[in-house]
Amino acid sequence: MSIVTCIKNKFSKAVVKSCPEKGCYIKLNKLRNCMILKGEKLCQNQKVCDCIIFDEDHQVIGIIELKSKTAHPTEILEKLINGSKITSKLLEECNARNIVFKFYYIVLCKKWNISEYRIISSNKVDFEGKRYNIITKKCGDSFLEILSNF
Repeated sequence: MSIVTCIKNKFSKAVVKSCPEKGCYIKLNKLRNCMILKGEKLCQNQKVCDCIIFDEDHQVIGIIELKSKTAHPTEILEKLINGSKITSKLLEECNARNIVFKFYYIVLCKKWNISEYRIISSNKVDFEGKRYNIITKKCGDSFLEILSNF
């Protein structure tokens, strides 16, 4: 069973078709074999990212936070880290820990405040012994185009 099928079967209440949040969104065009999960539907007792995108064709996972207003760096980092932990549990439940996925941490904002932008883009997410850059872009950017630049 593919990871996308497993996630769809086990976490169907969190599956969504797109990833919008208060007027901010990430374009998901040209993604064929993917699954999008709403973070808040997976975990309601802690701060978590807006969406988790599993793209099986490209073997990538996007941990996505969308901001329409103020982007608080500490809160964003917490949400991204919690999204990573949830993703790890999902992979474990679907017996997919042996599949190598590349993680991307993406924060999209309608209008970046320069100081928030600098802090967030210079932060790193430490997860399972690796350090990941946080990609900062504008609302409406394409997931695949963002990936192609990194």
